[in-house]
Amino acid sequence: MATSQITGLPPKSPTLVAPPIAIKNCVGIDVSKDHLEVCFSQMDIQQTVQIKSTRKFANRLGGWKSVDAWVKRLSKTNIPLWLVMEATGVYYEGAAYYLTSQHYQVAVVLPNKSKSFIQSLNLKTKTDAMEARALAQMGLERKMKAWRGFSKTMLTLKRLCRERETIQEHLVAASNQLHAHKYEHNAEKKTLQRAQQHIKFLQKQIQDIDRQIEQTLVQGPDLKAKIDKVCTLKGVSTLTAVTIISETNGFELIENKAQLVSYAGYDVVERQSGSSIKGKTRISKKGNAHIRRALHYPALSAARYDPNLHALYQRVVERNPKAKMVALVAVQRKLLVLIYTLFKNNMEYDPNYAKNKTPIPN
Repeated sequence: MATSQITGLPPKSPTLVAPPIAIKNCVGIDVSKDHLEVCFSQMDIQQTVQIKSTRKFANRLGGWKSVDAWVKRLSKTNIPLWLVMEATGVYYEGAAYYLTSQHYQVAVVLPNKSKSFIQSLNLKTKTDAMEARALAQMGLERKMKAWRGFSKTMLTLKRLCRERETIQEHLVAASNQLHAHKYEHNAEKKTLQRAQQHIKFLQKQIQDIDRQIEQTLVQGPDLKAKIDKVCTLKGVSTLTAVTIISETNGFELIENKAQLVSYAGYDVVERQSGSSIKGKTRISKKGNAHIRRALHYPALSAARYDPNLHALYQRVVERNPKAKMVALVAVQRKLLVLIYTLFKNNMEYDPNYAKNKTPIPN
């Protein structure tokens, strides 16, 4: 038997330390138009996060299938597994729907929520791979809510509203072009006829979409009843209500008013440092532009005809007479919060709600 040259005693066998027990797996997926940057991370019983593997896949059906096979190869059935991605435009939807259909627990988080988490990590670089790792860590450290996706009705309404918005933009452009042609010297009659025919065609398409929206709402009587109550707000039409509710999937991912305001891009951004830098306070506009566009004209009407929103508009203008657009944005933000409140609570708008509210006794 071999002996130690120092003590003359047999050498001790090395102590084998068992690796910490894994308690949770999470796959962070950073989504772009063409690719998925994916990170598989694991947390052990000591709450230590370890990156097991990273890969890059195509953002299409073949890539989603490869993600499925890759995750199954790395994961164990007895350990909880989450897949976390960010709600980035429409690019995440295909992967989210496919992976959900494969019975994964998929969480889709709002961009402002993931941004706040990444900032808390004090990461100085910003790459797709880094964001995938941060999303994986977020899924390990935070409690996730399973994403259910859009219902067929809500998805149809969202697509119809976006299609209508695009056609409406074309209609405005075509109307402006026709107006310019009419005032040209020796305007070409055939050009005017084609422009008029094009405008009629666009108007008919908008009418067809409006009818399809109404037919879709009739198929969901509960949804239609809630939307009718939202429309008791001054200036809010069925189209406005449907646009906002479908863009937020019935406020499925929204947990509070502040999150909704940020999701729509109405959150306030300040730029100030010491006494030398005092930038203008403005809204971020880093949110859903479809919601902001849908609220522009309703806010004009509400600021004029609704007593509470008119008072809000006047207060902002009195502080700064040149800030009429700022006042209008404040009305838009208030309208958005009111729509959220009415829809969530399934109630009609009461302009005297604050006055009639029973005070809480001391």
